[in-house]
Amino acid sequence: MKTFITLFVCVLMLAGVALAAAIDGQWVSERKMNRNGEEMTITQTFDLKSDGAKLTGSIAMKMGDNEPRTSEIKDGKIDGNKFSFTVVMTTPNGEMKTAYEGTVEGDSLKGTAAREGGQARPFEAKKK
Repeated sequence: MKTFITLFVCVLMLAGVALAAAIDGQWVSERKMNRNGEEMTITQTFDLKSDGAKLTGSIAMKMGDNEPRTSEIKDGKIDGNKFSFTVVMTTPNGEMKTAYEGTVEGDSLKGTAAREGGQARPFEAKKK
């Protein structure tokens, strides 16, 4: 019985590592936005890397034809298929902090992004 429990715990640990590694790589999210009567596409490219329960990487955000702005991930965590992190992006209007949380579901990241002081909005990114 003791051997079975030990084996079971090892299998669970390996499954957790496999799920954490599933987030590694590039993910792309696109959404449409209307600004001053003009429709533009906002593209976010997530470059993610797990190391145990720690999640690191960066996000590049491109609005329309503008050059992308890249920000490093802060406070990144991963627990099984759940993840969370924050980014601070410098914009012409000052710094903007956004908290992301969600789950890895196969070849998709699904979750919410909430600007500091703002409402959470859903997002989905596909593995590149």
